[in-house]
This record gives sequence, structure tokens and C-alpha cells, in this order.
Amino acid sequence: MKLLRYWKIILVLVLLFVAGVVSGSVATHQVIKRGFERALNFENWKAGVMHVLQSKLKLTPEQHQKIAVLVDERGREIKAEFGKSFNESGRILVHLQKDIDQQLTPQQRAVHDEMKRDLRSDLKRKFNFELPPE
Repeated sequence: MKLLRYWKIILVLVLLFVAGVVSGSVATHQVIKRGFERALNFENWKAGVMHVLQSKLKLTPEQHQKIAVLVDERGREIKAEFGKSFNESGRILVHLQKDIDQQLTPQQRAVHDEMKRDLRSDLKRKFNFELPPE
């Protein structure tokens, strides 16, 4: 019964806790999203690698210039391979979606079609990536 006397305080504490959870979740989502977008940008990657190498190894200007060329060359290779992996993953995802469609009722398929359109839209908007056609 004593607990009921303090219901307002308990309610305020619970609301503060919920507000903290919500704001923390939103902030974490934004930080992860920005980090992922930056990681997908090759120019940021190259600059980051060169910064780490310069700060840890104290490269001479000549070394810096030669290593920057190497990082640029290999970075283009990494970017190309990453693109291939992304495209292959997209192809597999589209194939999975077709397999799932075969197991669904017509009503479920209509909902699934909308889900697929939303996914395509999100991938295009957030990562400038387009899935292969169905």
C-alpha cells in the first residue's frame, strides 16, 4: 500500500527511463547509419587509411606519395570486389523473394510485393543500390 502513495514518482521515473531508451535507440540508429554510409564511401576509406598510416608510421613525403598510389590502386580493387559482392547478394535476395512468393497465398503475395517495393526504395535511397530486376 505504501507503494501506491508514491505512484506519481514511480510514473515519472518509468517515463524518464522509457524516454532514455527511445532517445538512445534513435541516436544509436543514426550513428550506425552514418558510419555505414561513410564506410561505403571509398574516398573516406582512402583518407582514413592514409591518416592512420601517416600518424602511426611517420611516413616521409616520398613514402606518403608512393603508398597513396598503392592504397588508391588496391582501394579500387577492393571497391570493385565489394560491388560484385553487393550485386551477387542482391541477385540472391531477389531469388529468395521469388522462392518465398511461391509459398504464399495471393493475399500474402500482394503484401510481400509491397514489402519488396519498400526494400528496393530503401536500398536506393539509403545506399544508392538497386536490386536486379525480378
